[in-house]
Amino acid sequence: MKQVLKNKLFSLPSIDLTGLNASASYLKRKDRKFLLTERQLIEVLSDLPEVYQVLEIDGKRVFWYDNVYMDTQDYLFYKQHENKVPSRTKVRTRLYQDSKLAFFEYKQKENGVTKKYRYQFPFLEHGTMTKWKKRFFDGVYQNNYEEKTPDISPSIRTRYNRLTLVATDGEERLTIDFNIRVQDIRNKWSREKQLKNLVILESKSMSKTCRSVELMKEKWFKRARWCSKYSLWVVYSWLAEKWTTFENTIKKIKEIRTEFINARSRKPAMKNLESKLDNNFTTTKISVVIK
Repeated sequence: MKQVLKNKLFSLPSIDLTGLNASASYLKRKDRKFLLTERQLIEVLSDLPEVYQVLEIDGKRVFWYDNVYMDTQDYLFYKQHENKVPSRTKVRTRLYQDSKLAFFEYKQKENGVTKKYRYQFPFLEHGTMTKWKKRFFDGVYQNNYEEKTPDISPSIRTRYNRLTLVATDGEERLTIDFNIRVQDIRNKWSREKQLKNLVILESKSMSKTCRSVELMKEKWFKRARWCSKYSLWVVYSWLAEKWTTFENTIKKIKEIRTEFINARSRKPAMKNLESKLDNNFTTTKISVVIK
């Protein structure tokens, strides 16, 4: 996968971060997600129209993202998604590891349209709720709900590689996430879980007709209708009381994981891989400090 991905990436023209934000910040947009295998990603990239630029910073085109999601103790924001509440919230701190830039981000979805509010903070404060973050959160929350803000704290951590493409006409931003890892950071004994073979492709646009979405239709790749990444990570961390809304998405991810397991089990050196997997994940213990 790496060589095919590299060849495709460096065949596309580049755009820097300033140019990307100027032409396609997409703080208000419609999100369309697709769940793919690594093999399917290569297929998509091979046939992707030559109308995209790829984000490049200091010669790099693939970056590490580190997110820490905030929620109440009883997972209010997850329950909004599970219960299909039309107005729902997502809050996180995001660290761009390669550039050491960090942002506090508040995402509000209203009837299918996502609005994002954010501000930059010192990267060493990543994964914490400071008084300044709380003030920002209180202000945006009350503007959307006109009610008392709930108490929130760090809950789930995710890390992954991301490739970002933007259409030259500025109509669409396309993100591709892979090498995905997730951890329940409220449990000091938790382990980071790696979701090998899973790729999440997301089209972000207000346009009804995006080139990437049309390509997905041509290839018969179905859109993941209920695919909140945060909500899925709550489910996979065994923190959800119910997950009916996400059953189809979870089934799809299981199929993707099964393909990975079957492919590896055919190799003699990997005969015991399946028995080593815990709930279709490989695990790597890491230490996380939340102040």
